[in-house]
Amino acid sequence: MKETNDTDRRKKILDILEREHEIKTVELSEMLGVTGSTIRTDIRALEHDGAIIRFHGGIRLPAKPKQLSGGENYMVRSVQHVPLKNAIGRKAAELVPSGSTIFMDASSTTYHMIPFLKKAKGVTVITNGIHTAMELQRYNNFKTIIIIGGMLRPHSGSIEGVLSKEMIGRLSADYYFVSGNGFSLTSGLTGNNFYELELKRMCAERAKHIVALIDSTKVGFDSTSNFLETDRIEYLVTDSGAPEAILNECRERGIKVIVGEV
Repeated sequence: MKETNDTDRRKKILDILEREHEIKTVELSEMLGVTGSTIRTDIRALEHDGAIIRFHGGIRLPAKPKQLSGGENYMVRSVQHVPLKNAIGRKAAELVPSGSTIFMDASSTTYHMIPFLKKAKGVTVITNGIHTAMELQRYNNFKTIIIIGGMLRPHSGSIEGVLSKEMIGRLSADYYFVSGNGFSLTSGLTGNNFYELELKRMCAERAKHIVALIDSTKVGFDSTSNFLETDRIEYLVTDSGAPEAILNECRERGIKVIVGEV
């Protein structure tokens, strides 16, 4: 449980910085009710991940999040566009029937579904996301939580590799809840990490229904590589900031568009 507490506290630190921009270490320790030693450990970890900048007596967010090998840091992404992700997560969770089996990718957007899954009982969740699995295990309404095995990619919380592919090949699900770095009608869902994208393709092949969770900042934009064609997507769950023209085109193509109000 220690790792879970560390993760939650470090997310709170980043959340505080989103509001305050910078803060003194002493103040942070008082706000979170932990010792100075604990805060210093958190600061070292966050600084190592490139999520913060440390100055004498305090910390602040970098002007632009540091790009890490293999993709942007999960801890940074987890506190970006939270209202949008919550609105999306609430709507996406409504699609999950009790007793179903679902794939959930390792994205921070899909992570925000978890608090809204309380109504679904006896659900089996399959995920390659360490942070997702750690959060899921806090709740007692899930039947089984299956973590896809393989190599843990630094900073991302995502598991990938040959072992992951072998395991996915033996599994299937009713729904696949998946996000990406971009979505457009021409390219579908796109992303940056080629190894993780291959796993996403495999999960999509093993699921009956595909649900794309894309916040409005990504709608209409493409990333490096396509991993899921537009016509493979059955549901698009986004927020009310998404361009209506694109959403209407999606509807015309037969995609079920669900919009969470922000």
